[in-house]
Amino acid sequence: MALLFLILTIFFMVRVASTPWVDYLESSTTYYLGGVCDYTGCHDYSGLDSPFRDVFPATYDLVVMALALSVLEVVFVVLSIFGKRVALGILLTGLLSSAALLVAAIWFYFGVLVERSREPWQAGGGWFAAIEAVIFLLSVTIFAFFAARSFTSRPLSQPDP
Repeated sequence: MALLFLILTIFFMVRVASTPWVDYLESSTTYYLGGVCDYTGCHDYSGLDSPFRDVFPATYDLVVMALALSVLEVVFVVLSIFGKRVALGILLTGLLSSAALLVAAIWFYFGVLVERSREPWQAGGGWFAAIEAVIFLLSVTIFAFFAARSFTSRPLSQPDP
């Protein structure tokens, strides 16, 4: 069950990385973490002013790092299914992944949304999904940690009491 929830979390984090994090209310410009799309096409943030040039790429890197750590956590859960004692690895990768995603959301909030608060900006769906993903990932990590500990603590030859 923990493996299923972790795989669901990975799909959720892909959604976080691919959904716009900022909505500009006065145009049809869409701000994704990897680039900005407007009426001329999609571009990276290198030609834009700060905070876009500085905050968006760093936030994207943090989200990708959290996604990679979540994949590593899935590997640890699979290893625990086969009897390996990797509960600490599950806990560490889950906590680091959650922390990276939370830092990404906080960095983005203070780097873009607070700095541009006088303009018609609002947080997009990706930012809200990142907060939800942190909560879900922490919950799944705790569940997977205790499931792996209980699974590897008893011998496979003895039936449950």
